[in-house]
Parts: sequence; structure tokens; C-alpha cells
Amino acid sequence: MPTMADVAKRAGVAVSTVSYALSGARPVSERTRQRIMEAIAELGYHPNILARGLAGKRTHVIALLFPSVARGLSQVQLEFVNAAAEIASQQGYALLLWTSPHEDGEILRLRKEGLIEGLLLMEVKLHDPRVGTLKKLGYPFCMIGHTEHNDGISFVDFDFERATQLCTQYLYELGHRNIAYLVYSPVPVELEYGPAVRSLKGAHAACEEMGLPFIVRVCEPDARTTYHATRELLEKHPSLTAVVYTSDVQYAGIMQAIRECRLRVPEDFSIVCIVSSRFAEMMTPPITAVDLPATEMGRIGTNLLIRCLEGDEKQPTQLILPPRLIVRQSTSIPRQCWVIPSG
Repeated sequence: MPTMADVAKRAGVAVSTVSYALSGARPVSERTRQRIMEAIAELGYHPNILARGLAGKRTHVIALLFPSVARGLSQVQLEFVNAAAEIASQQGYALLLWTSPHEDGEILRLRKEGLIEGLLLMEVKLHDPRVGTLKKLGYPFCMIGHTEHNDGISFVDFDFERATQLCTQYLYELGHRNIAYLVYSPVPVELEYGPAVRSLKGAHAACEEMGLPFIVRVCEPDARTTYHATRELLEKHPSLTAVVYTSDVQYAGIMQAIRECRLRVPEDFSIVCIVSSRFAEMMTPPITAVDLPATEMGRIGTNLLIRCLEGDEKQPTQLILPPRLIVRQSTSIPRQCWVIPSG
């Protein structure tokens, strides 16, 4: 498959000159531009996307920055990405998924050279350094998530604070008085990962309001860490009758720990989570959950960015989607205190 370097070699110019000719980021003489176009035609280098970029000085490429992916995408994360890719394609854009947590500089270089028109940020922190950098440089971007200061920025997010409050209220009404919280965070919580901070705030407020002990562990994004955290909680707090967790990547670890303690869901132990309905319905038993509208958020976020790029977004749009709890088969009225069997 031909590369941009092949085009540059055929046209007798530098790679950067090909980039400028395609993006319109810097002026290129008509004679040089014509040589580049001929080289593209001869080599067959992405003719559809590049022809459009040459004609309109645009690439119609946007990037989704998803920096927390270290072990592959989970099902719910895939729902975000698939929805973003679907909307981008429908609107005539290509979507670049960027998963590295340490190479934002490379994305900024591609944006500066005109290869990427706009950026969609995910895994947003309360004080996210990417936001300040992009605003300072004047690069078009939107967020799936939001920071503490969002003036002039379009975003869509989910009300994680209210979500954990709903989970707690529901379990409390069933009769649970000892509830643990396993909160997902891809970075240490002191680095202010937005969903984790807001989930913890909601859980703490609900426990305080209902007079419940606040029992919590913050887990890294893998099943093994969650398994150990769950075992620790069950051994340290034998009066626990329920757990609330906040990510699909935690499910396997939680269920393994519960089974090893010879507890049955929901007869002996109830679980509630914040995940997409698609994931919750596939589990055994189907999980009582606050529906995380991952597909809807991916679609909205991508539409917001494209509207901005097309000049249709006159004022920033800021949406926080409300939570909705759906009762399934993983919860029940609590039994009396259980004891972890020895051996």
C-alpha cells in the first residue's frame, strides 16, 4: 500500500509538502500541487479522502482520544467507539481512534499539519491539561465528559453523582444497610478522573443522608485488582449484603470473589452497577443497573464536534444525561449477616 512518503518521492518533494498540499495548512505552488496530484493518481494513494481534501482543503478526519485503553477495549468502551465511528461515517468523516496515554503531542502535530480537523476527548479529568492546551492553540474539540471549568466548550456527559445515589436509595429501600462501593478509575483518584470523583461524591452523600457506613475501594481497570478488592471487603466487613460498582471491566473479578465466598446472587448478596443495558442484560443473572447510555453519548459527542467543524454550532452545547435505574435479577431483600466459610 503506498504511503505519503511514496507520494513525496514520486512528486520530488518533501513529505511535509505533500501534507500541506492535502490539508491546505500552508500555501503550496500550483505547479507543485499538480505534481503531487499526479503522483497520488499514479499510486492510488487513498483517492477518495484525499481528493476531497484537495478540493476543499479539508481532510474530514477527526480523532477520538481515548487514553485509558491499556488492555484492549471493554464492551462498554466499544459501544462509545462504535457509535462515534457510525456517526462520523454518516456525516462523511473518518474517525481515528487514539488510545496511547502518553502521545498527545503527536496528535497535536497531526492537527497542526491539518491532517486532523477536530478532536473528541474521552476519560476527562476535572482539571484536564489537554483542555487548556487545545483552547490555547485554538483547536476545535468537544468532550465526552466535562471538567470543572467548561466555558465555551461543548460536551456530553452522564450524571454519575446521581447514579450512585440512585443505586444506594434502591438498595436501602430493599433493606440493605451495609453496602460497599467499588469505583473504577484508570488513574489514581487524586488525579481527578471525573466519573470516579463524581461517583464517590454521590455515594458518600447518599450514605450520609441515610445514615449508612461509607465502605469504598477505588479499583484500577482490570478484573484481578477488582477481585482482590472485593475479597478484602468481604473479609473485612462480613455484614456486607450488597455492592455497587461502576464499570463492566469489574464484573468478572467481583463475581469470582463472591463465588469463592460461597455466596449466591441475589439470594445471599445483591449487586448493582453502572453499565450499559446491553451489558447488564447479557450477564447471568441479568444485573440491576443504572443504564450508562454509552451509544447515545458517543453519537451526541461526535455530532457536537462535526457541527462545530461545519460551522453549525453557534453556541456551545453542554448536556448531562440523567440516570435511569432498571431492576433485573441481581438484587433482592437482604438475608441475615453471613459468615465467610473457612478453608
